[in-house]
Amino acid sequence: MDHRKPTGPKGSMAAPMQVASTEKRRTSLNREIQLKIGQQLRASYNEVVDQGVPSRFAELITRLDVGVVKVEPRPDEQDDKEAQK
Repeated sequence: MDHRKPTGPKGSMAAPMQVASTEKRRTSLNREIQLKIGQQLRASYNEVVDQGVPSRFAELITRLDVGVVKVEPRPDEQDDKEAQK
């Protein structure tokens, strides 16, 4: 039994990868379309940005910065940190 790892695309695998890269080039958006999408996204999100941060969130952020509120890791996060050690 051969336990070596494959070194790269060979045979029939090479052709589909070349097709995918060609398709990628054909489906890229031109500059005009990118600008239009950008304008529409900015128009949509400007309304959200203009609303600002609700006062309860601003107060919580301030309390976290000052250290009044301590954030304890969730049990699943604690297990992840121990596993990384």
